Amino acid sequence: MEDKLIKVLIIEDNPEDFRLIEEMLKEVKSPVFELHHSKRLSDGLRCLVRNDFDILLLDLSLPDSVGLDTFFSVYEQAPEIPIVILSGFNDEETAIKAVSEGAQDYLVKGQVNSLLLSRSISYAIERKLIEDELIRHRYYLNELVEKRTEELERANKYLQEEIKEKETLIDEIYGRIQFTLELISIIITIDASVIKEEDSADFYIKSQTRINAIMMLNEILDQSEDFAMVNFNTYTALLINYLLDVYAVDKDLVKLNLDIGGVLIDINTAIILGLILNELISDKLKYEFIEGNYFESDEDKCELNISLKSYDGTVKLVMDYGDFGEDINGSKKSKSMLKFIMTILEHFNGSIEFMEDKKKICLILSEIKV
Repeated sequence: MEDKLIKVLIIEDNPEDFRLIEEMLKEVKSPVFELHHSKRLSDGLRCLVRNDFDILLLDLSLPDSVGLDTFFSVYEQAPEIPIVILSGFNDEETAIKAVSEGAQDYLVKGQVNSLLLSRSISYAIERKLIEDELIRHRYYLNELVEKRTEELERANKYLQEEIKEKETLIDEIYGRIQFTLELISIIITIDASVIKEEDSADFYIKSQTRINAIMMLNEILDQSEDFAMVNFNTYTALLINYLLDVYAVDKDLVKLNLDIGGVLIDINTAIILGLILNELISDKLKYEFIEGNYFESDEDKCELNISLKSYDGTVKLVMDYGDFGEDINGSKKSKSMLKFIMTILEHFNGSIEFMEDKKKICLILSEIKV
């Protein structure tokens, strides 16, 4: 097996010192040393550029550089090469400082033998390899820590957003419950004043449709990604189909005209509008079909014309009653319905007006925030 070859650059201006080093390394049987010699720092730096060396033996007192500056010049150009300082008796302190700045070792001239020199070179190379490996490992660990820190920060940010989203959802649900309870309290107060005027069956159906009008909104929200806004076109169509079933009205006898589009309404405003629509549509269906004002021989179907517009935080709902408008203030049931609607609107600062000889009813309501 061939002995390992160690390429050594010696920057030393004293020929006698170089000769002594050369003689000592020749005495070493293993490893084998290949020596290169430069007398000046500038020559040594050029030599470092042209060749790959395993180690550098450096005298700090050269014709063109003296002291720590000599070490720094070499170290800055070739930080990857292990450096052993060759020191005289008068500059040992400087050599020690060089070691503290990155040199691997220092030797005092005149106190070195072949064994000590060989060991110093071998140990310097080993220490440099270990040092470089530690540096690479430190860089790797730093990158790993930074990467893990970024992952933890992202995870923490995600958790904070999740917590904030859950808190917002809880606040919205709490607000919705409070709002619904307040509304139920108003409805109970209204019903208490008119319950004697209505038969129990009609009162039960009316109460049931009001509850379901609110429940349908919550069901739509549960299936939506947005827990605060309702597609009112979808809701209105569902509400009408539900009421047609409640009052056993043949859907083929009803023509539905909705002019709502994709208007999104906040949940609280939607609850109010849903309750009002429930009253209007229920009264319309009862008048047309239950009270016998619709005849199957009529060429025209019973029309439900409903439009809704939203602008600048205000919602405008218009429903066309047709001939029913002529009797809107006449029957007790219609008066009960109007009292319910007007009480709700008054409580939430809304308004109502009749249009086209009372054939259309227009409701205006500001979006409700709780």
